[in-house]
Amino acid sequence: MPDLLARVAVRTIVFALAIGLMAPLSARSATSASAEPLRLLAVADQPFRLADRSAVEGRNRSASLSLSAVSQPIGAEDMGLSAAPATPPSAPMQATLYPVPTKPVVTVAAPVSGDTISGSATWYCCSAGWRGQAVVALPGALGGQYDAPPAARFVTVCADRCAVLPVADYCDCYWGTANQKVADLSPEAWAAISDSPTSSGVITVTVHLAG
Repeated sequence: MPDLLARVAVRTIVFALAIGLMAPLSARSATSASAEPLRLLAVADQPFRLADRSAVEGRNRSASLSLSAVSQPIGAEDMGLSAAPATPPSAPMQATLYPVPTKPVVTVAAPVSGDTISGSATWYCCSAGWRGQAVVALPGALGGQYDAPPAARFVTVCADRCAVLPVADYCDCYWGTANQKVADLSPEAWAAISDSPTSSGVITVTVHLAG
């Protein structure tokens, strides 16, 4: 029994000493915890400027601190954006039109011999490779067929006058019908043999098949 009481007494003393040692630490912790909110509240009461939080302001302050030890101030970098871009060189240009060379149409006398056929003739725009040339298209029965330049066959066509024309193409020309035509003339061929305007549509011609 005396031993038990001694043990209880020792434990009580040790516990009291532990509490005594912890009391200053608890007081210090409580003081720090209470001081921090007071400091934050004091800062919150100060005037607040949005400029303090801008990225530009922060960069300027950082630059001023980092350049404080530089003896010569560093100017802003010139990227050349203030000057107007150089105008690229230019050269005057002018289009030049070159006329398509054409053979002059020579009027001739009507042949005195050879096969001939007379009838109506009309005009058409042109044949591939012959634009601007005085040419004639004939029905197939008279030997008409497309022939790229230079022509292999010529005929003499007469109206108000006669001209030797290359056979450049084929025309259906309503051959074998009441509306049969004996030739289709390019505008240049029409003007070479007739004084009538193309607006008249039809002229009477004689085709000398032998050339």
